[in-house]
Amino acid sequence: MSDDDLYNKELLRLAAMGDCRLESPDHTIVHNNPLCGDRITIDLRIADNLISEVGYKAQSCALCKASAQLIKDLSIGRNLAELQEIHMTLKSQLKENSPISLPSNWESFHIFQPVAEIKNRHNCVLLPFQALAKIETIY
Repeated sequence: MSDDDLYNKELLRLAAMGDCRLESPDHTIVHNNPLCGDRITIDLRIADNLISEVGYKAQSCALCKASAQLIKDLSIGRNLAELQEIHMTLKSQLKENSPISLPSNWESFHIFQPVAEIKNRHNCVLLPFQALAKIETIY
């Protein structure tokens, strides 16, 4: 597999969108990947148990940054349990190297299909979801 397959144009476009921390979030969590040194900070605003705004700062590779950007774009109006369902489905599909097939509004995650073949990069894609899982346990 070439780097062009793994780091496709859409993934790089998303990763380049950059950090977007929130002022005065309801929740902030920092989560690290000790294997590669990636670090993600996720800020959330939650109203009536639904995510109303997401911010993040990613000191990480392009895979993690693109995943965080997609979560920012797609999670408004969702609750944390729904995001955990997406997380578990994506994790399973990556682990099994099966086609990424998520609900239609999450279909953009198909850009990570080449990652399925590279097990040591799965956590790069999943790190923002892992951070959200930590928020869910304290919320």
